[in-house]
Amino acid sequence: MKKMLAILLSALMILSMAACSQGEPDDRRDPEGGNRPGEAGNMQIGNPWVDCATLDEAAKIAGFDIAIPGKFEGFSNKVYQAMEKSMIQVFYYDGDPEADESSRITVRKGTGSEDISGDYNEYSEKETLEIHGIDVLVKGEQGKVYCATWKKDGYSYAIVADKGLTREALSNAIEEMIAVVG
Repeated sequence: MKKMLAILLSALMILSMAACSQGEPDDRRDPEGGNRPGEAGNMQIGNPWVDCATLDEAAKIAGFDIAIPGKFEGFSNKVYQAMEKSMIQVFYYDGDPEADESSRITVRKGTGSEDISGDYNEYSEKETLEIHGIDVLVKGEQGKVYCATWKKDGYSYAIVADKGLTREALSNAIEEMIAVVG
């Protein structure tokens, strides 16, 4: 009788250990094998950007200020964001910032010397322009500039236009930014 009870208890232990090691049922996993968003075990990184009502508020969060172009023709709506002690970005929209069909121009300034544009597209046209004594890398297609980056005084800068800018509009914007700062 003791032998039978020992075998039964051993079998129960083996079954319970096997059940605990199986993890979640397959129907709770996504096709790549991870958990679905919002389920246990899923780690998400919070959004580091803080929406700001004014450019001054963004500067306080970032720990530095930025001179921005007064306007881009046809882009009258601005949205300010900052990342604590590292970056400021200003979005210029040609319509409602919440509307999918609105075009956007992004102006960024960040600490350090890396490319902060966030634009990882490959462009057929790349060149370095000297604007107001600063080397600016411009990338684009068919004569339009979609991304411009430069460095000055320990900061990185970027202008990214989802519909492209003329070289003249880009140069005017950068000259305005640089001339204000000095």
